[in-house]
Amino acid sequence: MFFNLLLATAMIAATVAIQAVFMAAGLRVFRRIDEHYLAQRATIVTVVWVSYLLVPIGLDICLWALLYLALGALPSLDDAIYFSTTTFTTVGYGDIVLGKDWRQISVFEAVNGWIIFGWATALIMAVIQRVYFRGDESGV
Repeated sequence: MFFNLLLATAMIAATVAIQAVFMAAGLRVFRRIDEHYLAQRATIVTVVWVSYLLVPIGLDICLWALLYLALGALPSLDDAIYFSTTTFTTVGYGDIVLGKDWRQISVFEAVNGWIIFGWATALIMAVIQRVYFRGDESGV
């Protein structure tokens, strides 16, 4: 059990690091974009930003899937990605389940998904505030 807790904590740290790198790089680029350009292309900027934030989420899901595969908890990459996606997004269909030895790890993946999606939502809102409400000081 301690090993699983340690493994899950390391996975959360890795996914938070991935998210942080993407956030920092994306915001660095976003801050350099001219206000007038943002105002004229608000919808396109929003779509690009949301799409960009899906990239690290996809990487996080793949990282968890690779863990399940490496542990032998799931038989194929296809099953591992599917299970990881439903767990990370907390959809949890339940048609694929882990064995008793690995179930606690999947709970941490679900918590990790809450953290990452909450963070991504906050970043999306920060950009929307800057793009659509330029007069407000949003700090972005």
